[in-house]
Amino acid sequence: MNVLHLLSWFPTPDDPTLGNFCVRMIDALPEDCHSVILSVCDGKNMTKSFEVKEIPGAHHTHVQIYIRPPKINAIRKLKMLRMYQYGLKYIKKQFFNPDLIHLHVTYPLGQVALLWKKLFGYKYVLTEHWTIYQPQNKDVLVGKLKRKIVKIANNAELIMPVSLDLQRCMEGHGVHNRFQVIYNLVNTDIFRLGSTQTENKKHMLHISTLRDEAKNFSGILRVVERLRQQCNDFELHVIHDYDAPEFKVFVKEHHLDDCVIFHGKKTSAEVAEAYQQADFFVLFSNFENLPCVIVEAFASGVPVLSTSVGGIAEILSPERGILIPQGDEDALLQGMIQMLDHSSEYDHQAIRDYAIKTFAAQNIGQQIFEAYKKVVIS
Repeated sequence: MNVLHLLSWFPTPDDPTLGNFCVRMIDALPEDCHSVILSVCDGKNMTKSFEVKEIPGAHHTHVQIYIRPPKINAIRKLKMLRMYQYGLKYIKKQFFNPDLIHLHVTYPLGQVALLWKKLFGYKYVLTEHWTIYQPQNKDVLVGKLKRKIVKIANNAELIMPVSLDLQRCMEGHGVHNRFQVIYNLVNTDIFRLGSTQTENKKHMLHISTLRDEAKNFSGILRVVERLRQQCNDFELHVIHDYDAPEFKVFVKEHHLDDCVIFHGKKTSAEVAEAYQQADFFVLFSNFENLPCVIVEAFASGVPVLSTSVGGIAEILSPERGILIPQGDEDALLQGMIQMLDHSSEYDHQAIRDYAIKTFAAQNIGQQIFEAYKKVVIS
């Protein structure tokens, strides 16, 4: 089968981690599924009007078209649309005529998928990760944007949200289509059990963008300050995609330098090593869908302390950690104390076994491929 992937979020030289979970999902597909990603983005210091590069991936080729961006935004949008049309012709000539379009995140690339369905009859399926459907964003998903997104979603042959909660949120906005929940995946060969901790201090781990409106990292720091007044036998290790100097200032001003350690960006191998050294993982988000970081923690046999938002309650049971109410800092404090005292009592192999059964890349890739086949022959 030949599948052309359109990613509304995709890695770029300026932001190499953007949408990387979409790429991991593509690379999990079986070898019988030939995948090409098509994307158009602004280039830097370009003398040509546009340039095409073929970037090889693990199990895909990324056809990246760089354009010299016009100064007027309306002209830029039109040029990008023309370049997606050009990209389709390029792929048909150099690779294949797609059997199916796989759209990852509804907007804005759903406009291209919908256009190709109308012009050329291409069927498309949609994998959705976006938190815009969540109740916290009810003031964002309105008006013209909402009408566009709902139209794109309702014209897909199949929608594959990453959680049942996300499906229900989409339905609440008027998306009435065929759904199949397919969870986020994890490479269980990279993320695996670590050795038993022997250090005196327990390791809490947090990994996120540190964008506070979603991740509420400021809440974690306030609770760590309270926890520090009760005990000194822990460290919070923080891996983060974007710099957040205001949090580093808070840590310094509140004398938490000895227990809050910022690591910045890390490679997948380095992130996997951080999980192996962690006693538990902590997430205090205000909203989520199905965070990859929790899936990675499970694959590493690490219990999780998290707010019950989005689809997290679908996978986080008492055998694998603790759920607390969104925004409840008292509950986070008690959860941290409980985890510091009892994290070693969890069955780490059982947590990993659950991850292998539920989120292993090969299994998720096969689920997506089977969904493709049903759509193509229907």
